[in-house]
Amino acid sequence: MQRIIDYMNLGLKHILNVLLAVLVVAVFLQVFFRYVLKNPIAWTEELSRYSLVWLTFLGAAYAVSLKQNISIEIIRNKLPLIGKKIMYTIATLVSLLFCIYLIKYGYILASSSMKQLSPVLRVPMGLVYYIIPVSAFLFGINLIDMLVKEWKKEDPQNDNTSV
Repeated sequence: MQRIIDYMNLGLKHILNVLLAVLVVAVFLQVFFRYVLKNPIAWTEELSRYSLVWLTFLGAAYAVSLKQNISIEIIRNKLPLIGKKIMYTIATLVSLLFCIYLIKYGYILASSSMKQLSPVLRVPMGLVYYIIPVSAFLFGINLIDMLVKEWKKEDPQNDNTSV
């Protein structure tokens, strides 16, 4: 199972690299056409916005696999080993509940928006919104993986569980 999660995260990393490249090229084209040629292109702004949204959501899911997500550890670090694990478990369970919420309602939002087209690119907005349940699913898988790794560790002070 760990190999599947590792491959998933490797694929996610490559998708993030492609999205970043698309974002950079779209923004560069927009700036070049707007300020150099004085003739802006409408689709670059929309493409860069959607790329940034996808990059942000997928990046958050990938960050969990590297334990790079935001956390406040001042209280956790003062607890004994079992307390640290319990605190991490509670935080993970709350996050998983939020992921389930995002999967359910993100799917409903995306499905109901499939007939609405984006103004310039004319793609169904549901495709843009599907990043919500997809990233929440990936986020949840990585949260569960990190929780399992946390319970297997002997000393949570040494966070060497990066993928």
